[in-house]
Amino acid sequence: MRLLTALLLLCGVVLGGCGGSGSDTTVSVLGSWTGQEEVSFRAVLADFQKRTGIHVDYTGTRDARAVLASELHDGRPPDTAVLSRIGDLRGYAAGGDLRPLSGLPHGADDGLTTAAGPDGGRRPYGIVVKATVKSLIWYNPRTIPSGLRDRLTAPPRSWADLAEAAAESTGARPWCLGLADTSNSGWPGTDWIEDVLLHESGPEVYDAWVSGRLPWNSAPVRNAWRAFGSVVAGARGGTNGILLTGYGQAGAPMFTDPPGCLLDHAGSFATAFYNQAASRPQPGRDYDFIPFPGRRAVEIGGDVLGMFRDTPAARRLIAYLTTAHAQEIWIKRAGSGAFSLNRAVPPERYPDRLSQRIAQTLTSAQTVRFDASDSMPTVMAAAFDHAVLEFAADPRDPRLDTILTALDQVRRTTRFPS
Repeated sequence: MRLLTALLLLCGVVLGGCGGSGSDTTVSVLGSWTGQEEVSFRAVLADFQKRTGIHVDYTGTRDARAVLASELHDGRPPDTAVLSRIGDLRGYAAGGDLRPLSGLPHGADDGLTTAAGPDGGRRPYGIVVKATVKSLIWYNPRTIPSGLRDRLTAPPRSWADLAEAAAESTGARPWCLGLADTSNSGWPGTDWIEDVLLHESGPEVYDAWVSGRLPWNSAPVRNAWRAFGSVVAGARGGTNGILLTGYGQAGAPMFTDPPGCLLDHAGSFATAFYNQAASRPQPGRDYDFIPFPGRRAVEIGGDVLGMFRDTPAARRLIAYLTTAHAQEIWIKRAGSGAFSLNRAVPPERYPDRLSQRIAQTLTSAQTVRFDASDSMPTVMAAAFDHAVLEFAADPRDPRLDTILTALDQVRRTTRFPS
């Protein structure tokens, strides 16, 4: 996390440490934030404009990835762009499209917001504007069986402990699970496999796997897939239900009477979906969470801003967005679901007790890692998503052998950034 502290110094060092030319009165930003996310981001930008007099031209579109690729192809990239996949950022850095963020103290890089490029990854190429905290297990304190609730209160010390407690629960199916998404179905299953691997095998194994150095058919990866297979076997709705249920609706049966499932593995974004339930559930009373058991580690999803045109205005915006002041504007907005990696932002700045506890889980973690599939090259990530759907349809060992062999073939033929 040292980089996050160092980025606070960016206002003082980046302006004098970077070259480049371009506008000092306007900066363009391309991003995928629309709806309430765009409203929150524009609140941050409004404060920046008031402080600096620099106009920010923000374009929000769900097709931001395709728009960016088209604009780069035409030689007219935006000054900055927000990328939802750290793997995309690393790819653009390696291809020379991104400008490095110069001026950071030597050795202050902890790897969270860097992307490997032509310089071997020695300099950061992006900043995390906001994060989603994953590695959370959600439940409804009002409807969960008392025995399972007591087991969660302890809480479980390992994945095996949690799996045992879930298997012993009576009544409803233990696991809520939905793998469907309009853009790329399967990713909720990749989150499961990633969390098991990170918390059971540790960050070194996780990093080797993400970087393409650890085979998919190795024992740690295989064991993580088997753990996910046990979740599939205990999930509500069976195979068809899992494949057809949207990830945002998977946890809704926790709020029915009687409940249809008891435990939902989802990131901090889940609260926005829970709040839409007909019973109007309240945080803390109707839904609560425990951290994923095992090592004190947290997986995050990060929206990362990179600089495609090195202009004075772009550098000033990047410097501003790293500050605690800027990030607090966003996180204080109720329902924003935004979390900051800046340790200068204390948990009590978040708008409710539940969000404060999630923030504390993040700040107290010994290990923080980006979502693995978001960090992998696009072709590897796509194969991973598809493999999860195949496995969910038939989670038996013979099928798993075939799936992992195919994934490892993709790994061997894919170029991973160094």
